[in-house]
Amino acid sequence: MQFSKRMDNFSEYVFVKLGRMVAEVEKESGRKVLNLGPGSPDFPPSKINLQKLKEFIDEPQAHLYPGYGANKELSEALTNWYHARFGVDLKDDELYPLLGAKDGVSHLSMALLDKDDEFLVPDPGYPGFSGSALMLGAKPLSYNLLEKNYFKIDFDDLSRKITSRTKFIWVNFPSNPTGQVIRLAELEKLVVLAKKKKIWLVYDNAYSEITFGGYIAPSILQVPGAKDVCVEIGSFSKTFSLAGYRMGWMVGNSQVIEALAKVKSQMDSGMAMTLQKLGAYVLNNFDNDWHEKMIESYEKRRDIIAVFLKKLGLKFDLPKAGLYLWAKIPDNYRDADDFSIEMLKEKQVLFTPGTAFGKNGKKYVRISFCSNIENINNYFL
Repeated sequence: MQFSKRMDNFSEYVFVKLGRMVAEVEKESGRKVLNLGPGSPDFPPSKINLQKLKEFIDEPQAHLYPGYGANKELSEALTNWYHARFGVDLKDDELYPLLGAKDGVSHLSMALLDKDDEFLVPDPGYPGFSGSALMLGAKPLSYNLLEKNYFKIDFDDLSRKITSRTKFIWVNFPSNPTGQVIRLAELEKLVVLAKKKKIWLVYDNAYSEITFGGYIAPSILQVPGAKDVCVEIGSFSKTFSLAGYRMGWMVGNSQVIEALAKVKSQMDSGMAMTLQKLGAYVLNNFDNDWHEKMIESYEKRRDIIAVFLKKLGLKFDLPKAGLYLWAKIPDNYRDADDFSIEMLKEKQVLFTPGTAFGKNGKKYVRISFCSNIENINNYFL
């Protein structure tokens, strides 16, 4: 009995492995691990939104197949929200619902890549950008986000990495894992580069509504002409704390949207009608009071965790956006893996080693501040 040869092209998703390590340490130590690894938003969703979901579930036709693409309610709601939030106008063929942002990340590779094609990913960057493409035999090449450049794009480095086999570039700001943000002028340079090189540009904007200190994240579609080469991914998971419901969207270039839709027509049967109605409702009735409380909670936790991290000798800047602290480990540790394993075994605290996000993460760890830290004092005595 044999498995597909493509199984040798990729490794298991890093957080599956870390989850097993946490379970083993909890069993050996008899103590619950303070899990600051995964970016799973734990702030409870708006009660108003959950009540509406219950109503949608009880509707007579809620159990039926939803069909493909966005229904009229979700299409109009997403169009209206993009216009109000970013000043961007969308047509019906320039948007598509996703079963979570990761759904779009994985299936887009099937629409844009063939075997031996190249695509560019940030280093450090979200590991999901590469995993599904590796299954296809495509080749991810990294461009550097370095501390000396404040973890921003070095456009000379990025341009040098583009070859005749490059199909598209992944860009992610606010960044997972660094928390770095971007200005619209920098997005304009990306669009110019993509047009010049005649490649697609895929912008992961999942953290656009998790911002601090007055920073407001842009959409790449605000750049004039961006739709010629760009699509953007958004997430209900982070914005509305609905991660477990697997809801997201892709907007932008209609040709890429059409290609993604064709792939997804073979992979799933669309977003459940109840979730489409929920998505439309939360976009049309943005609960600002709840959202402000969520941001306040994350910012407070970020600042509390920062105090303890400094006691460990970690060095970092407080991020203006996202759900993570990107911290440099003390010099006396060989790499982030050694540091993370020691923290897990000795203190029962999990940090994600920076190597999960690329070779440039060797001396860093990512610390999530959307986790329960109620008893954090007990772990850093």
